Amino acid sequence: MRAEEVAKIVKGRLRGRGKIESFEFDSRNIKVGSLFVPLKGNRDGHQFIDDAFKRGASGTLSEKVIKVPEGKFLIEVDSTFEAFKSIGKWKRENFKGTTVAVTGSVGKTTTKELLSHIFSKFFKTYRNIKSFNNILGVTHTLSNLPLSAEVYIQELGTNRKGEIPELVGFIKPEISIVTTIEKAHTEGFGNVDDIVEEKLSITEGTSLSIVPFRFRNLSRGRETITFGREGDIKLMEINFFPDKTEFTVESFGRRIQFLTGVPGYGIVNSTLIAVGLAEVFKIDILELPELVRTFTPPEMRLHIEKLNGMILIDDAYNANPKSMENAIKVLSLQELPKVAIIGEMLELGKESKEEHEKVGELLKLAGVETLIAYGKETEYTFKVFEGIKFHFTSRKEFIKFINKFLFSGKAVLVKGSRGNRLEEVTKIIRQRYKN
Repeated sequence: MRAEEVAKIVKGRLRGRGKIESFEFDSRNIKVGSLFVPLKGNRDGHQFIDDAFKRGASGTLSEKVIKVPEGKFLIEVDSTFEAFKSIGKWKRENFKGTTVAVTGSVGKTTTKELLSHIFSKFFKTYRNIKSFNNILGVTHTLSNLPLSAEVYIQELGTNRKGEIPELVGFIKPEISIVTTIEKAHTEGFGNVDDIVEEKLSITEGTSLSIVPFRFRNLSRGRETITFGREGDIKLMEINFFPDKTEFTVESFGRRIQFLTGVPGYGIVNSTLIAVGLAEVFKIDILELPELVRTFTPPEMRLHIEKLNGMILIDDAYNANPKSMENAIKVLSLQELPKVAIIGEMLELGKESKEEHEKVGELLKLAGVETLIAYGKETEYTFKVFEGIKFHFTSRKEFIKFINKFLFSGKAVLVKGSRGNRLEEVTKIIRQRYKN
């Protein structure tokens, strides 16, 4: 796009001229030809404009009149964020492909990545990076949407009422997908029924929805495909192993077998959804097993690594009761003595105590030998768990302990909410036990 075209879209005042290759709101991600969008948050993004130019930005939006280097351009606007959204809206209005929206309490990112991995073989496919699933992430993704793409896959997240309808109104998906609905972010909702209502709102106005069988009557899509133990796409058999999962799926009466090196139930759920979408796109589902077999999940999501003398199960990206249960199931399959490094499941509100106590029970049933718990809420897990156990609320003491504890000869699960920043733990373990 050219600067003149963008200035017209955002109704801004253009000073200078240039070409735009991408749109970025974080100056650290600027590439040659990017348009920098300085946003006001904890810090004012305007203070990073010079840095953006040094990194190769061709121009910038700005709410202030500033001088720009020679050969660069400036588009003055009243609100950089509203201008950013205007660019995203323009891209969506001019996109002629199919937009697929994905939400759910568990598995949004893995499902989005699996769908992209599979359907990129058949279509020019575009999806949001990382977990860019809120209004800012969606705006960034839409603004960079290639109009030549044939399929656009966007995950949508929420921790408050009304967020999904807002995002749906923005991206206007033709196809909507709900992975599963469980207890998560209950602090921002009254109860699980409110979560169900919020998540299923993604189906409003869509041509087709793919939802778990138990929510078939709540789908508002014009057509609905269901999946699960019952439904149009059925899970018939499943066998879990320490380093793989085998399962059989029946799709509208046709059976197909899958083998994946990704452990746990999450990948199975995502595969059922992929089969449903393949049916919609009229792709032979017999092509799917090989594509599922070659899929690697996103970082920090049930990655099993065989290090020097130990096994690391990295599921540190986030946590809620259902994903915690799945991760502990994966740990239970390991033959080595088991260690669980457990962080908090945040945003559970009044249900936090009960849910953290359940984790302690699950760890006992899974045969976990040692619990290393971090965070105030995991005190409830610590009290219930029976075995060797340690509890920390001081991050300094927690990290000091991780640096010294002997993990050799053990299978170690690392799992907790983003706020616990447990990726630091997995980094330390990798450094200590690298091959």
